[in-house]
Parts: sequence; structure tokens; C-alpha cells
Amino acid sequence: MTRSAFSEDEFKVVGMYPGIEKFAVLGAQFTVPESPKYNRPITQRENWKLLLEGKKPFWIPETGWIFCDQVQFRPRLNPDNVANHQIFDGGPSIDYDALGKVVHSSWFNLDWEWDYAISGASVRPGNPKVPDINHWEDYISIPDLDELDWKLYKKENDEYLKIDKLRELGIQMSLWERLMCLMDVDNAAIALVDEDQQEGVHRFFDKLCEFYDDYIGRMAELYDIDCIYLHDDWGHQRGAFFSINTAREMLLPYMKRIVESAHQRGLYFEQHSCGKVESLVPVMIEAGVDMWCGQPEINDQDMLAQKYKDEPIVIGVGNPPIPSGASDEEVKKLAHDWVQRYKDCHVAAEFGFAANFGESAYQKFRNYVYEESRKVFQDYE
Repeated sequence: MTRSAFSEDEFKVVGMYPGIEKFAVLGAQFTVPESPKYNRPITQRENWKLLLEGKKPFWIPETGWIFCDQVQFRPRLNPDNVANHQIFDGGPSIDYDALGKVVHSSWFNLDWEWDYAISGASVRPGNPKVPDINHWEDYISIPDLDELDWKLYKKENDEYLKIDKLRELGIQMSLWERLMCLMDVDNAAIALVDEDQQEGVHRFFDKLCEFYDDYIGRMAELYDIDCIYLHDDWGHQRGAFFSINTAREMLLPYMKRIVESAHQRGLYFEQHSCGKVESLVPVMIEAGVDMWCGQPEINDQDMLAQKYKDEPIVIGVGNPPIPSGASDEEVKKLAHDWVQRYKDCHVAAEFGFAANFGESAYQKFRNYVYEESRKVFQDYE
């Protein structure tokens, strides 16, 4: 039995998805308005699950934080979410400006400094919390999850997660990022390759895996979530922070454990990694990562989508440039060619802020990609 054929009725607005009162990006803090819910043949959540299970989706889903087919869940119960201005939950609106430029997180006893220019927070270097990784236990302790208020906004968060999109639990700071913020970038990079320090790194990463397994387990038991979205920026603008051999030796064993923490609970796993890290995608695949949507400006997403189309990992792919003043037919042709290029690949649409903030040509492109991919995939079982 084939799927229903595409119908223009699928663009009928049948409701509205809630906006976000406080969203900090692009050097400002603003309100994200409500967005329309369309008359799709299946929910966005169901469509994502088809793709992540290795099946053909009804359409190519769109990834992102806002105006897409996913919903971010980053509860304020996690102090790192507060410090990094990334609270996405059902609780009351929070004024990040009132918190001040520097926000303390009880997790690992760190002060995070927000920078609007990069829409992110970091620990100011120069006075590392852990000067000697071989003795990290003398400087820090692994957070005690029993100290968190697990009932904080539980009812509101249950309501927040009723949305019919892929529900992702976002977690700040995985292995490398946590090491960086505790040691400073240069010291952390040296520790990964210095034989005299590697044992201390392994011991620390082992305890981090236990910590994240506990956190993921508690959240999965408490809330109806679908996916873990874990931050670990492995690169900078020109390349990776470390070689693939170092990644395999120092990160891969622990990444496998964290991914397995998700999988054994029936959850998918998306890795967030900024930077030009296309060379490290094999490590993500070996770890069992289900999805990576890198920065399209600096990673060759087309190459990755084609090279790894038979692997289980979903690759995010951005939109082509759309000429100013392009006609509807020109935009439709771009969307048709884009879908034809990636219809046999394992991809998600990563259209970003141009489509999110009302540029009409990009909005049209987004809609045409939906229509074209629906038509291409409608004959699959």
C-alpha cells in the first residue's frame, strides 16, 4: 500500500506552535513568534523517527532550534543551561540580562561569561579550574544529581513536551568541551596527546560517562523525550582541534558509552559539533551517532551526504544561495534540484536563519522542498 499522494491541503494551517519568549542569538535577545502548524499526513515527530530508523520519511525533515521539525528541551533544572542562556522548557520566562554577564554554574563550580557577538558563553581562560588533570579530584568533584530539584516545573514541562515534533534533550558540555572549560583550550589539547597526562584524562572521562548516563536515565524516566542532543565542539573555523587518531584513542570509547546511554533507553542521539570537523565524521559513525548537522559555511555537506549515504548517520545539508529577486519558478527549480540531489541520501534540511526570519525567497524554497520531497517519497511503503 502506497502513501497518500501530495495535496495542497497539506499547507492548510490547522493550529499554531508556541513561540519562545527569550531567545538569544545574532547579538540580541528577542521573542520568537508563534509558527503555523500545517495539515501534514503524519506528525513531524513520526516523520523524524522514520528517517532516524533508516526508512524513507514522508518528506525531508528540517532541523534546527526554532521554526523547524524539532523542539529543544533544556530545563532550568540543569544549571549549565541557565549559565549558557539556553533555557527551553515550560517554566516562566527568564530575563537573562538580569542574571548579569557572568553566571555561575554549580556543576564543576564554573563561571560562564556570555558574549552576544557569538551567541554563546565560555569560561574566561587564564586561571584554569584544573591545573593538573592527573589530580583533577583535588580541584573538582562530579556533580551530585540528587541535589537537583527534579520536580521543578514538572507539570509545565510535561505540557511543553506534548508538541508533535522530535523532542530533544539538549546537554551542554560533553567530553572535549568539558575538558576545555576546566583546563583552558591549550592545556586540554596537550593533555589529549601527552602520555604523562592521558591516564588522568581517561579517568576523568570515565566518571563523566557515569554522570551523563545517570542524567540521561533520570530525564528519560521523567519525561517523554525522543533524542539526546549533546554539545561537543570538536573544531574551529579552519579545522579540527585534534587528529582522527587522537579522537579515536581519547574520545571514541567514551562517546560510544554516552551514545549507548541514549540507545538503551530507546532514544536517538544527535551530536552537536561546531567547527570544520568533516574529517571526524568517521569517529561519529563509529560511536553510533544518529545525526550531525554541522556548519554549512565551513563543512562540505554535499560531499558528506554523498559519501555517507549508506551509513546510518543523518547529515544536515544547507540550502543553496538563492539570487535576490528570484522568480517563483526559479526558486521551485532550485528546490527540485536540491531534492533530486539528496533523495537517496540520509539527510536533514538545515536551512537556518535565512528561512527562519522571513526572507520570502527562502520561505518559498523551504515550502517547495517539502512539496518536492513529499512527491518523491510518496510511492514508498
